[in-house]
Amino acid sequence: MRDYIRLQLKLKWGFNRNNSKVSAFMTGIAAVLAIAIVLALVLVLTFVLKANLMVTPKKIFVLYLTVIAAGLTVAATGMQVKRLYRPADFAITARFPLSPFKLFMGELILNYIDLWIYSALLLLPVMLVFGVAAKCLTLSYGMGMLLGLIFMPLVPFVLSVFIAIPVMYISTLLEKHGIARIIVFVLFLAGCFALYYYILTVLAQFFIHRNWEEGTLEIWDGLLSALDAYYNPLFYLGNLIFFEKIWLSLGVLIGGGVVLMALGIALARLVCTNVRTKALENGAGGAIKRTEIDDLGSSGAIFRHTFKDMLRSKTYSYFYLGVAISTPVMVFFCNRLADIVGKAEMGSGINFGVSMLVVSMFMAMICSFTGEILSVEGKRFYITKLVPVSYRSQLSVKASLHICVSLGALLLSAIILAALHFLDRQELFVLVIVEALFAVGLVFNGINLNLANPNLKPKANGEAEEINIIYMLLIGFVIAALFGVCGLLLPKSVDGGKRLAYILSAGAVLLYALLNIVIFLTTANKKYRKIEI
Repeated sequence: MRDYIRLQLKLKWGFNRNNSKVSAFMTGIAAVLAIAIVLALVLVLTFVLKANLMVTPKKIFVLYLTVIAAGLTVAATGMQVKRLYRPADFAITARFPLSPFKLFMGELILNYIDLWIYSALLLLPVMLVFGVAAKCLTLSYGMGMLLGLIFMPLVPFVLSVFIAIPVMYISTLLEKHGIARIIVFVLFLAGCFALYYYILTVLAQFFIHRNWEEGTLEIWDGLLSALDAYYNPLFYLGNLIFFEKIWLSLGVLIGGGVVLMALGIALARLVCTNVRTKALENGAGGAIKRTEIDDLGSSGAIFRHTFKDMLRSKTYSYFYLGVAISTPVMVFFCNRLADIVGKAEMGSGINFGVSMLVVSMFMAMICSFTGEILSVEGKRFYITKLVPVSYRSQLSVKASLHICVSLGALLLSAIILAALHFLDRQELFVLVIVEALFAVGLVFNGINLNLANPNLKPKANGEAEEINIIYMLLIGFVIAALFGVCGLLLPKSVDGGKRLAYILSAGAVLLYALLNIVIFLTTANKKYRKIEI
């Protein structure tokens, strides 16, 4: 079992020469940026709460511990489901010279080690930033940080052992219902974004008006008091970090954790044994499905095949279609927030620039997935070379699907902006034209990039390599930032600046779209023929 754990850790955390160094570097940058955003929010929120509420640093920090534990519980639940109940390599590991119990315990240990690494990478920076913001960096706080790093994974791990079982059954039921799965994810994503919007709005109102409304203070004071209570497991971890009621907290965390973990592991082992036994009994025959020949034609068949692949792939169904469907909701929240902050800093007349920036950012997020429009085929890529349809025609049909998805999100966003009277008719017309051309340009840019860098070899989890997506995100965000600067600054700096912003934005994005379309039309067939698996 020790060798098995060492091998799995090496596969996940070790250096592999076959891995893309550029992909690892870009993924690292994305992780650093995400943590930086979290730390900035912790720094500002701690300063604001200390300035307005008469509470101890521990009371505030329990809030952060609870939020971090919630995120880690979600991650741990996903790991439990993936490793214990739905392992991709089950056909291989079932033949290992390990008893089912040792294999089960090995997977649990791997989950705990991964969870400890994730919690340490997130909790340590948060504790340091909080210590600076709350002015509580002392020797005892440093010792408390060590205790926090040791015990932080315990609560999410114990919770995930129980939560993973119903999640596994629900995900199994939703496995064949891609639309229902996307709806659940969109609702979850919209809820998280609404909460994030509320926190940023509260902070913005404080820094703009230098005060909070009385009702807001009561809400936050009530929230901190509710979390800093005996029924919250993170209350005891906060006690350990700040050396309050240390023996009681140790007893609850260790004693309660051991008892609940034993019960959870016993239940998980029983369920895991049943699930894996059924998987071995069913074998590959359970995946056979009768299909019928239809008369959609070549373009219709490729269109439907691409859309079904989107529903089957977790990356596409969650982070592509999910983001596309929830874009109108997020555009609403972002415009409201930018309107509050922007008018306070720059005055009125900024709605067009704000909308250009926000909508362009989400168009970039949606269309960036065309950077793996070929990569998702993986080992099936050879089939695309055998079908009696030209390569350029196949790519054009796939591009049309991506364009339809992005334009659908754009039109819904435009309807929301119009209903809120955020833009007048002229501004709305220009925004729709510019963003539609921007989406077309991004789609063909992503296809051209993927033709030059196919990445047909899938990763260990079966998903396509995401390096092209990261490249497209960078390209899209840079162009979106230029749109925002143009729409915000030109109307304020020169006479007729708004009309000039219209012309420059439309002209630039038209040139961008035409350039990528021409490159696609002239080079697609030639590049496609050179691609080999």
